[in-house]
Amino acid sequence: MVERRTSDWVITTNPARCRDCYRCVRTCHVKAIRVENGQAQIVPTLCIACGHCVLACPQKAKVVRDDRPAVRAAIAQGRTVVASIAPSAPAYFGFGLFSEVETALKRLGFGAVVETAYGAEMVGKAHKELIDQHPESWPIITSSCPVVVNLIENYYPDLIPHLAPIVSPMIAHGRALRQRYGDDACLVFVGPCIAKKEEIRDPAVADVIDAALSFGELRDWLAEADVALEISDLPAEPIERSDARVFPVEGGLIGTAKLDTDMLASDIVTTSGLEACEDVLRSIRAGQLAACAVELMACEGGCINGPEMAEANSTYLARQRVIAYASRRQPQPLPTRDEWPDLSRRYDDKLTPVPAYSEEQIRDVMKLVDKFTPEDELNCGACGYPTCREKAVATLRGMAEATMCIPYMRRRAESLRQVVMDVTPNGVLIIDYRLVVQEISPSAEKMLSCPRSTCVGKPLSSVMTVTDSVSGVREAGLPLAGEVVSLRDDLIVEQTVVPVKEQGLMVVILRDITLQQRQHVELERIRTETLTRTQEVVNRQMRVAHEIAQLLGETTAESKVMLSRLASLLKQDEGQ
Repeated sequence: MVERRTSDWVITTNPARCRDCYRCVRTCHVKAIRVENGQAQIVPTLCIACGHCVLACPQKAKVVRDDRPAVRAAIAQGRTVVASIAPSAPAYFGFGLFSEVETALKRLGFGAVVETAYGAEMVGKAHKELIDQHPESWPIITSSCPVVVNLIENYYPDLIPHLAPIVSPMIAHGRALRQRYGDDACLVFVGPCIAKKEEIRDPAVADVIDAALSFGELRDWLAEADVALEISDLPAEPIERSDARVFPVEGGLIGTAKLDTDMLASDIVTTSGLEACEDVLRSIRAGQLAACAVELMACEGGCINGPEMAEANSTYLARQRVIAYASRRQPQPLPTRDEWPDLSRRYDDKLTPVPAYSEEQIRDVMKLVDKFTPEDELNCGACGYPTCREKAVATLRGMAEATMCIPYMRRRAESLRQVVMDVTPNGVLIIDYRLVVQEISPSAEKMLSCPRSTCVGKPLSSVMTVTDSVSGVREAGLPLAGEVVSLRDDLIVEQTVVPVKEQGLMVVILRDITLQQRQHVELERIRTETLTRTQEVVNRQMRVAHEIAQLLGETTAESKVMLSRLASLLKQDEGQ
């Protein structure tokens, strides 16, 4: 068997959106998703294309192949493009007559629009003939649901002899349309099923349908082209209901085949949902199911609850709409027996064996996440696997990572957090946006003289002084750093507040700067006193200098007078 590349599969993962939540693994019924480096990727050889992971992914990381570009290209090339509309369409779009959707699609460029119910009519009757003519194959499993076909080929290949070798209504209709429109026509199926997008490429039935669109893709295309469905409110008509048009409802094939539709009939089994389908398959494998026909549908309630039927909202409302549509007169009659194409197909054993691992190998993997005894195995299923042992086997197969154990990672994170909280010298408080204490570090307990038991769950204001800036951080969502706050006469702290928006929390970090502040105050006092005394000394020196200068000035003046007098006397003597 050729290994399909993940990028070629109908469902892929957008790595930028994958958030390491394992929800797709938990949802996947057959565990066909490999987690590597925190990224979830679908393994094509294991996937049954049920689409549950697409619906479950909260980040919309699962991407379904879109065939609209190929259809638009065919229309642009001038090819005859024919749409085969699944019988569950009335439940999605709400139309009462097929002509209403036919008109809308022709405005998009489709050359012809036909009901897949044509194929459903053929397939239902073909199953009836097979059941009547081959009792040695009982119970015969219906083959219209591609997810069920994938499930049997990949996981129950021993039951292939029970699987009806009949194509699905889509392929039956496609073969009939190919006979009518030729090989150059572009045949497009429109329906609620993601698996149909992969079925058209199955080598057993390939080269019939060129593209498969979901109802959602068609809805978006109509909206982009500004084409509206003209829905009319039609009254009920007293005509015989067309069973082929209720094919997507649970039990629809049995009804189309004109088999016993009594829910209490012992020779007919109809069920839907993957868990119920597997329950039936296990019973067949064990030889315990006594029935001639088994209709299995992967989606609960049938195709009317397919992965692309989100717009229908209610399975019961969808069922009601389909039945009402089937009870109205339609302009297009369903085919007669002589119009049938070849309806046969083959199946392949696609089982991927699971290697056998020793108990020692399994235990070694479990030890990586601190599971040493049976009591350590929580079997919580958070990783996506029912038991810790199954997750260990998946790890050995390369399908999972050992650290996918959420309880282990939580304990580890809490342990690391506690180590940090215990050793940091700064006080740390975690508060919510109501300013209620959620956690407090030992340093903060000592700093604030508040034991954890009396702090947690109490308002922050009962523990310490709350400044307006703390409320400002909550409102603005921006961190605050380096605010000096005096909490007590003997406690001054430098306060930093950091918001954790995703969790609605704030982290308050208190650094005790009481000693530094006291030293700063003392330095300020010494500096001020030094400046004062220095100014006093300068002033005193200036005063002394002034006094000295004054004394020197008086002495000089007296000397000048005396010298002047002496000079005058000497001049008088010289004259005489």
